[in-house]
Amino acid sequence: MHVARWAYAPSILPALIVAAGLLPARALATPAEPRTIDLRWEAPDGCPPADEVRSEIARLLGASEQRQPIDVAIAVAREGDTRLRLDLRIRAPAPGERVLHGDDCASMARAAALIVAMSIDPDAVARTAAAEPAQPEAPAAPRESAPRPPPRARDRAPRRPHPTAEAPPAVDERDVEGALWLSAQIEQALVPAIGVGLAAGGGIRSGWFRADGAAGVVPSSSSRIAGLTAGAEFRLWFLEVDACARSIERPLGVYVCALGRQNWLLARGREVDEAFTLTTPIFAAGLGTLLEWRIAAPLKIEGALHAVVPLRRPRFVVENLEGIVYRPPAVGLSARLGLALAF
Repeated sequence: MHVARWAYAPSILPALIVAAGLLPARALATPAEPRTIDLRWEAPDGCPPADEVRSEIARLLGASEQRQPIDVAIAVAREGDTRLRLDLRIRAPAPGERVLHGDDCASMARAAALIVAMSIDPDAVARTAAAEPAQPEAPAAPRESAPRPPPRARDRAPRRPHPTAEAPPAVDERDVEGALWLSAQIEQALVPAIGVGLAAGGGIRSGWFRADGAAGVVPSSSSRIAGLTAGAEFRLWFLEVDACARSIERPLGVYVCALGRQNWLLARGREVDEAFTLTTPIFAAGLGTLLEWRIAAPLKIEGALHAVVPLRRPRFVVENLEGIVYRPPAVGLSARLGLALAF
């Protein structure tokens, strides 16, 4: 009996060594830090909640090793009875912007989640798609206990393709937006007194950039020679091109703009011995800001204020009379306020 008891010791000792070796490994194993997804979600009634979009992003990333905080803002707005516009802006880990158009808010939300996940770790999204089981449209299994023979090749239901980056949910995606606008024009830069006129134009918006072209008229402004009743009536026509960069997006779009403007200043004599009409071309450059506020898709209110510098400053005088009727200032102001229609 004494010998048999010690005969089992060699088999117990290795097991104790293995168990002791596992203790440090299990003690050192720590779970991965949870992924932080900071999602700001604005959407009308009938759209998925923010938690559902956040969960879809996390599901697509799966076991991705990329653990940087995700900071994304998504806003959905109606453009008509059924049309929707989705503005997506990723701030971290890699900044980016996209615009989607469609009719189904749920599909657009899934597409936005896919875009966010692909921008962070496309390999992880591909692994998640590959790991998902196929879901063929197969009929219900028969209830009888006998095994059913396997279907022939021509009877098998087609396998659905896995979602990939090249085939997101079907939505109408456009990165470029067009617009037409009509505004009241308030001019002080190239007319003698503050004049009110009309301007109309249009342009394109793409991401943070917008470009506009416009034409306008300020129909009436007058000036006279100091101490005399003689003077002139002025009318201003202009063609303008603006290039703007967006500095703030929501809730109010704020742009910094540069402009170039070709002006034609027409002067007609007033209370002078000999009537005269004179038209002078003046090119001017400017710098300022533009504000836009979407009141109801696709309608916006827009306002702009620019400092304008004429590159030439002609003198308007009346023959045989001393004094200057008008000369444009070195720097003046130009403003507009009106409505824009996006499409």
